[in-house]
Amino acid sequence: MAYLCAVCGGRLERVDTTAVCTFCGHESAARYLCAAGHHICEDCQLAEWPQVVERVCEGSRETDPAAIANLIMKHPMSIMHSPQHHIMVAPVVLAAMHNSGQVPLKPGRLTSAIERTKGIPLGACGTRGECGAATSVGALVSILTGANFQKDRERSLALQATAETLLAIAEAGGPRCCKQSVYLALETASRFLKRELDIDLPVEPNCEFAARNDACKKERCKYYVN
Repeated sequence: MAYLCAVCGGRLERVDTTAVCTFCGHESAARYLCAAGHHICEDCQLAEWPQVVERVCEGSRETDPAAIANLIMKHPMSIMHSPQHHIMVAPVVLAAMHNSGQVPLKPGRLTSAIERTKGIPLGACGTRGECGAATSVGALVSILTGANFQKDRERSLALQATAETLLAIAEAGGPRCCKQSVYLALETASRFLKRELDIDLPVEPNCEFAARNDACKKERCKYYVN
């Protein structure tokens, strides 16, 4: 039986060496590698989903949050449509801002960002008009501004960030696609951060998952690449 790489789809070959984990960036013993050298360490293989998000964000040196999100979504544990996507938007943006030297990644920030959005259930977009990816943008702005329910402008900014992201997702139309929602959330966050907080964080989403999505809108989605 042939085993395929979760990152690139290439055939995995049996080896006995050490390699840098594609997800967390740590070097460890490797038993299988593809021709491109992709390796998943045992800790990343066994991690629960919130820890996968944290490990990738902590190990990444990418300055484009979409690139970090794509790597997370290639993890073997990733499900095409799932609440897993709700928790990743704020962490990948925080990591990208840190990597670009704009905002330091303070201890506990990734955990806090994940905790704020991990309770949103599957299908909330259709059952109660809430997308976790959009809420994650609000959580991001709340973290950056120190917002809480007693503050004025900070609270308004967090609400506005979520609202703008929800509108972008709603206007995209079609059945839910969690990948599209993540990309729309990241683009909306990028514009919002520049306009309201003077943080310049370019985002260039590139969908690599259309072939796995039976409900893909194809040409109706701006991220679709044939």
